[in-house]
Amino acid sequence: MSDDAPLDCVIVGGGPAGLAAGVYLARYRRRLMVVDAGDSRAGWIPRTRNVPGYADGIRGPDLLERLRAHAARYQVPVAPGTVDALAGADGEFAVRIGGGRTLRARKLLLATGARDVEPDVPGLRESLATGTVRYCPVCDGYETQGQRVAVLGPGAHGARESLFVAGFANQVSWLSLGSQDEVEPALQARLRERGVRVVDQRPASLRCEPGQGVDLTLADGRCLHFDVLYPALGLRHASQLATGLGARVHPNGQLVVDDHLQTTVAGLYAAGDVAAGLNQIAVAWGHAAIAATAIHNGL
Repeated sequence: MSDDAPLDCVIVGGGPAGLAAGVYLARYRRRLMVVDAGDSRAGWIPRTRNVPGYADGIRGPDLLERLRAHAARYQVPVAPGTVDALAGADGEFAVRIGGGRTLRARKLLLATGARDVEPDVPGLRESLATGTVRYCPVCDGYETQGQRVAVLGPGAHGARESLFVAGFANQVSWLSLGSQDEVEPALQARLRERGVRVVDQRPASLRCEPGQGVDLTLADGRCLHFDVLYPALGLRHASQLATGLGARVHPNGQLVVDDHLQTTVAGLYAAGDVAAGLNQIAVAWGHAAIAATAIHNGL
């Protein structure tokens, strides 16, 4: 094959899904490139304990380092940079990287992930490293047992997150931001059954102290203290590159995919948090295996 021929696949994103897919495609002896902006959400994980094989947990940056080393073992090429735009026609895609470089590929795999919507709270980022602030109760709700936990988020999403967190033998307060009346009575009843306290007043102030807890002052002057804060303000899924090609998304922004992780655009696949499914590293790896194998079989 000539050097100017299109690559078999370009993978956009160098997090757990993108790097795992790169290993699969390299082992299938495919010509590929991973484009990595270097800002994987996994890099913010202080320690995850539900990734198979790491019973004592592993830091997100350390996990990414291991995944990069694994990819390097199979000579997976990784280009640092951000993808500015995608174009596609006649079975070939063009991937424009910042700085003016353009890659051509027969297939595309988006592993662009998602970003948590962060509240404007002093000490938030520093508290993430100590476990005072957590974003994923599926990942680490187990670690909140016996603690006082506040879930910050309006409407049904915040209520459902509070209900989920309450399943870990902790003391949960839902900071509903004045939205309690918007939640259906049946869901409110379930919160009461699980012992979730509803704090419907909007905070006058909210501050996180890394390793010390969370201090909340209400408009009426009451002060509350919590051990853990869960912001439940949602995720922004990085699906814009795909929608620019006409791919469909779900209401939450995740891409609509089929059983082989192909989007509604032929030849365009998605894996990890940007694809429909549970936002988990183990799921991202499963996505990567399925999508990479489908891409290989479709070339």
